[in-house]
Amino acid sequence: MVEKTLLDRFINDSDQDAFQVLIERHGPMVLSVCRSVLRDSHDIEDAFQMTFMSLARSAHKIKNRDYVGAWLHRVALRVAQDFCAKAYTRNQRERAGAMFEPESAPESGFRDLVPLLHEEMGRLPERYRLPLMLHYFEGKSTEETATQLRCPVGTVKGRLSRARDRLRDRFSRRGLTFPH
Repeated sequence: MVEKTLLDRFINDSDQDAFQVLIERHGPMVLSVCRSVLRDSHDIEDAFQMTFMSLARSAHKIKNRDYVGAWLHRVALRVAQDFCAKAYTRNQRERAGAMFEPESAPESGFRDLVPLLHEEMGRLPERYRLPLMLHYFEGKSTEETATQLRCPVGTVKGRLSRARDRLRDRFSRRGLTFPH
């Protein structure tokens, strides 16, 4: 079933089955985003739940209902980052004024780059972010992505290429190598 239809059924009819399908469809991606930013399993679970609570509360505010996944990605990232900030503040209080030395930039290893990837993806314009989300995070083929975005396959391939180039450039500005 199409995302817009599921969301409309939830908004207009309070259809819990439609909401459950949205959770099942987008839950793995939301969980992946939360795991990439947070380390504590309880915080990960709480951020996951808060993301879908935000969907339940704000579903009617989503402008482009065909792209619920992209909306959930942004919300999950924001929620997880908020948890990080709160954990940092909590840690500062627990240390009672002890100096906190920030960790050095991640050496190598893809896992350390994932939070940066999500952060930089969130900064991309929607025309680049949506194809990335659909293709890489939701596992859709280029053709399926083109169908969902209602544009030619060539356009999707071009946008994916430009999005990767932009991410590669942003990573290099940070002194990091973008995974191929």
